[in-house]
Amino acid sequence: MRVVEIDKNLCTLCGICEQICVRGIIALGQDSAEITDDSVCIQCGHCRAVCPVDAPLLPLLDHTEFTPVSENDDLPTTEQFMNLIRSRRSIRQYKKTPIEKEKIDKIIEAGRFAPTGGNLQPLHHIVVTTPDVIDTVRNMTIDLLEAQAELIAEAYRKHSEEGIPLPAAFAGRDRYIHVWREMARLNREGIDRLFYKAPCLIITHLNPLEAVTPDVDPGLAASQMTLMAETLGLGTCFIGFLVFALAVSKQLREILQIPEGHRTPLSFVAGYPDVDFLKMVSRNPARVTWL
Repeated sequence: MRVVEIDKNLCTLCGICEQICVRGIIALGQDSAEITDDSVCIQCGHCRAVCPVDAPLLPLLDHTEFTPVSENDDLPTTEQFMNLIRSRRSIRQYKKTPIEKEKIDKIIEAGRFAPTGGNLQPLHHIVVTTPDVIDTVRNMTIDLLEAQAELIAEAYRKHSEEGIPLPAAFAGRDRYIHVWREMARLNREGIDRLFYKAPCLIITHLNPLEAVTPDVDPGLAASQMTLMAETLGLGTCFIGFLVFALAVSKQLREILQIPEGHRTPLSFVAGYPDVDFLKMVSRNPARVTWL
C-alpha cells in the first residue's frame, strides 16, 4: 500500500504541495502532481494541509483530523499567551477532587500534536489515577531515594575521611542527601513531599531506538500538556525524583507496566490547585547571543 497518493481527479496543478514537501517527493506531472518516492514520506500531512481541494491522500492518517485552521479571532493574543506561560506554576498543594477523564484526555491530546524528530511520534504515556497505585509508587520511590541518600552519604564520608574517589554516579548528589532523608521521614508521618497528594500521575516513556531525538521529544510534548492543563483549571508539577527512581528500579517499572528497553525521561502530577497565586514571578534575564 502506498502511504501517500495524489487524487488525479481533484488535483489542479497549483504546485503548493510540491513546494511544501519536506522530502521533495512531489513533482508536477502533465495532468496532476505525482509522488516520486513514497518510501521516504514522513507522514507530516503538510501536503494535504495546504491543498485547497484535498488531492493528497494519506491512508495511514485520519483525514477527519484535517480540520480548517482557526481564524485569528479564535487564537490567543500575544499578551494572552505570554500571560498563560508566565502564570503556570509548579503546584505542590492539591485538592482531593479527582480529575475528570475528559480533561486528562485533552492533556494527552495536547501532547499528541507536539513536534517530534522526523515526525516519528515515539511517545507513550502512562496515566495513573488509582489511589492505591499512586501510593505504592510513592512509597517505593521514597524508600529507594532514602536508601540512595545513605549510599551517597557514605560515599562522601569515605571520600572526605579516607580519600576514596567518589563514584561518578554520585558526583553532585550530596545536595539530595538531606532532601531525600526528610522526604522519607515526612512520608512516614503521612506527609507527601513527592507527589503532593495529587490525584493524577502521568509518565512519558519511549523506545530510544524508535526516535531520532529521544531527549527532546518528551519535553516538547510535556510543555504543551502542562499548558493545556492550565487552560482546564488544573495545576501540574514535574517529578524528576520519580524519573531517577525508574531508571534504577526494575520492580517500579514493572508495576507501571513500562516495556523493557523503554526510557522514562519525564513525569508530572496534575490536579486541582489548593493554592492561589496572586502574582506572576521573576526569572533571570534571558542569556542570548545575537549574531
